Amino acid sequence: MTIDENINDAHDAVCVANDAGRILMANKRFCKMFGFEQSEVKWHYLCDLYRHKEDFNLPQENPENEDVLRLRMRNRTGRTFPCVLTRRATKSAEGIPVLLHSIQRVQRA
Repeated sequence: MTIDENINDAHDAVCVANDAGRILMANKRFCKMFGFEQSEVKWHYLCDLYRHKEDFNLPQENPENEDVLRLRMRNRTGRTFPCVLTRRATKSAEGIPVLLHSIQRVQRA
């Protein structure tokens, strides 16, 4: 199964970004959550969706493991919301290192 198939079948909002944070692909849930059309998502950087851009640069002690972060993200209009973000280093079908991001919006109690 390829990354493309994995993200399109995912229940969460999912995107794939390169090590500079440029979004390479995203599923429909991701686009809806952040206010993008799927055709335009490739022109954006994931770090722009973090409420605090420095959260994107949190150190990864072991890139083979998953990072699970609790933080606030923001959509295209600037509205912020709490999320749990899981990111994992992997490789694309072409063997290029990428970061797979899975985002779950946290509902308030």
